[in-house]
Amino acid sequence: MPARRIRSSALLLLVLMFATTPWPALAGHKESAAKPGKYASAPTRRRQAVGQRCAKKLEAAQRAITAEGWPQAQQVLTLAGEKYCTSSFEKSQVWNYLGYVHFSQQHYRRAIAAYLRLLDEPAAEHKMQVGTYNTVAQLYFQLEDYASAAQFLERLLKASAVGDPQAGGVHRADTQIADAKTRALLAQAYYQLDRKKAAQANIEQAISAYQHRDKRPPEAWWSLQSLLYFEQEQYRQALPVLKQLIVHYPRYRYWHQLGGLYGQLGKNIERLVATELVYLAGALNKERELLSLAYLYLGANTPYRAGVTLETAIKQKEIEATAKHLELLGQAWQQAGEGLKARPVLEQAAALSGEGKIYAQLAAVYLDIGDNTRAEAAAENALQKGQLKRPGAVQLVLGNAQLNLHCYDKAVAAFERAGKYKASVVNARQWLNYARAEGEREADLRAAGAEITACGT
Repeated sequence: MPARRIRSSALLLLVLMFATTPWPALAGHKESAAKPGKYASAPTRRRQAVGQRCAKKLEAAQRAITAEGWPQAQQVLTLAGEKYCTSSFEKSQVWNYLGYVHFSQQHYRRAIAAYLRLLDEPAAEHKMQVGTYNTVAQLYFQLEDYASAAQFLERLLKASAVGDPQAGGVHRADTQIADAKTRALLAQAYYQLDRKKAAQANIEQAISAYQHRDKRPPEAWWSLQSLLYFEQEQYRQALPVLKQLIVHYPRYRYWHQLGGLYGQLGKNIERLVATELVYLAGALNKERELLSLAYLYLGANTPYRAGVTLETAIKQKEIEATAKHLELLGQAWQQAGEGLKARPVLEQAAALSGEGKIYAQLAAVYLDIGDNTRAEAAAENALQKGQLKRPGAVQLVLGNAQLNLHCYDKAVAAFERAGKYKASVVNARQWLNYARAEGEREADLRAAGAEITACGT
């Protein structure tokens, strides 16, 4: 997987967001409006309560919110903040409700402004402040303002570390889990800001916190961790993460990624196994992926599987029937010893491209299936077109075809030309000696009156 910065990762973002606590500053509205007396009895540093006049307005606002009468709720709350809810603690309740009203209408910037006013209230409860940091961060995510989102998530972690004064500073297990969720969301924000090392550190802490409490981390956390390892080319570290995803969240895309990872590590057999599993499940259908699988089969000396894969994909139009792709299919069939299957494919490829290299391959196939006349013609065509990687090998094919046609003089000439190339000099010398000996033997038989097939007959 190439390292690249992904600016928009909507699915991952949503999963991460909703894996956290749902809009903490929005929770508990019904309870706070319906039972204002709870504030009076709360054990705080100084007694805080919602007065009777303010409570009535909050109850009216709650009824409007329940009925989704947003303009009415906003009007009631605005009036409450101006005339009836005058203490700092009461105003924090009003701003909390107003933030929710704006959010419900998707007025995210107005919602943020209301929640920031809540945070400015010195008498706001610690628990509400902590929840509001989270809410504001998520609203900034909605606006794709990742720097501000990260800032509020950092404040949330600091506030959580201090603990709730009302709880006597107790840092409970559920708070630790909440911190893990916050760190996972913070990692996503850092990732969007291209702060990958910070993102990696936070997602690792989040995952570790879950695992230490025998909780399974959400899929999105491992996915982000794997992505970060990939983009930083830390492939060995990514391997166990992908395996966790496959075990706990089995999806074919993770097997596909595992195949790519094994490729980066140079483990081609493991890569083939992982990729083939995806293919057999019918989840591999992109041209590039199918071609890659075919090459893996060829590299693993299983050309028949490569041929079947390519032929099926071309028939289903998943791979375009270009000269290059047909040449690859012909090569697979040829290596598998399926010359009769290779012939029509290579004939089509040669007609499309007219390149000498395809005619050279076609000549070898003709020779394999015993069609010596066509082998001779294809080899001569290849040599005439030129630009061959191994012209000596083509001369050997030409010489063998001519030898089989009893054209010994032509074969000798072809083998002599093949001997001029270093890569084919040894084979050329052996065939040259054989061609000369056969030519002389048949000449002697012909002179003795034997009926011997002549060249070209």
